[in-house]
Amino acid sequence: MAQPDAPEVFANGPSNVTFGDNIPGYLSSVSSDSKVGVVVVQEWWGMNISITKTADIIAAEGFRALVPDLYRGKVAKNGEEAGHILSGLDWPKAVADIRAAAQYLLSIGCTKVGVTGFCMGGALTIASATSVDELSAAVPFYGVPDLSFWPASNIKVPILAHFGRDDTMKGFSDPEAAENLESTLKAAGKDIQIHMWDGAGHAFMNRDRPSAYRPEIAAQALKETTDFFKKHLA
Repeated sequence: MAQPDAPEVFANGPSNVTFGDNIPGYLSSVSSDSKVGVVVVQEWWGMNISITKTADIIAAEGFRALVPDLYRGKVAKNGEEAGHILSGLDWPKAVADIRAAAQYLLSIGCTKVGVTGFCMGGALTIASATSVDELSAAVPFYGVPDLSFWPASNIKVPILAHFGRDDTMKGFSDPEAAENLESTLKAAGKDIQIHMWDGAGHAFMNRDRPSAYRPEIAAQALKETTDFFKKHLA
C-alpha cells in the first residue's frame, strides 16, 4: 500500500472512552445528542488523527460516531510497520471489538447503529456485517475480506460499498474484487449496492493523503453514505 503524505496519518488519535473489555476508542463530541450511531473503522495505520477527524466529519452529518482502537494504541509509522501490524491482526477479535462498539452506542441511547470503514476497515466492515447482530447497515470503502471465512450468506443488513475504478490493490479492492463482492452477495440474495468511482484509486477518501485524495468524489461518496445511513438507521 502507498505511503501517506501527511503526519496526521502517523500520529495517535485521541482516546476518550473505553467500552466492552476495556477497549479504548474515540467518541466524537459532535452531534452528541443524536440517536443514530455509526462505528467508524480505522485503516491499517491504526487509530490516528486522520481517522478521528473522519469520525468528526461523519458525526457532523447527524450521527454519534465511535472509532474503536483495534490496535490498542499502536499507530504505524510507515507502510512496512503497518503491514506487520496488520499481518498479526486477529480478525475475529477485531470484529468482536466492532460488536462491542455497536453495543456501547446502543447503551448510550442510540436506537440503531451502522458501520463504515476504509481499506482494512472496509474489509472489517463487511466481515462485521456477517456476524454482528447489533448492526443495521454497512458502508465499506475499498476493502473486501476473505469471503470464504466471512460468508455472504450470513449478511443480514443492507450494504453500500464504494470502490475506485483506478484502484490497483488486486484481490482486495480493485474493480475485479468489487465485482466479485457484488456478484457473490447478489447470488446470495443480499441487498448490495456498489459505487465504482471513475477517476479514483485506493484511499480516495483520505484527505491526509493528497496524492490519493479526490475531494469532489469524497464529498459525493460521503453524501451517499450519510443518506444511506439516514434511510436505513431511521
